[in-house]
Amino acid sequence: MATTLAGVSVSTARAAPAAGATRPVTTPRAAFPLVRFPRRAGSRLAFARAAATGPATPSNISDKVSESIKAAEEACAGDPVSGECVAAWDEVEELSAAASHARDKLKGSDPLENYCKDNPEADECRTYED
Repeated sequence: MATTLAGVSVSTARAAPAAGATRPVTTPRAAFPLVRFPRRAGSRLAFARAAATGPATPSNISDKVSESIKAAEEACAGDPVSGECVAAWDEVEELSAAASHARDKLKGSDPLENYCKDNPEADECRTYED
């Protein structure tokens, strides 16, 4: 069967299905084994407990970002092209960048090292010579 449309020829190897013919629907199978997490009684799924793998943004910076966004929206409510509106969104951008840098800094730090700085005499922080 061949169809010509504006000088383009497309040929198909199969015939079109008859009107009213249905084809059984099959679900695709995973090409990889599904990972099953152990579950404990009374707990949520294991992947939900392990979802927070990295440190969050410090709360004071997050609060400042959300407050500055609200202030920028209020400043831009009357005149979105005013200098006050532009300055408010510049502040939002700067605080967002500071929050991002704080997250990166926290991500690079080791929780055990931070704990050992505060508690050098703890068992987890002891070093032994051979």
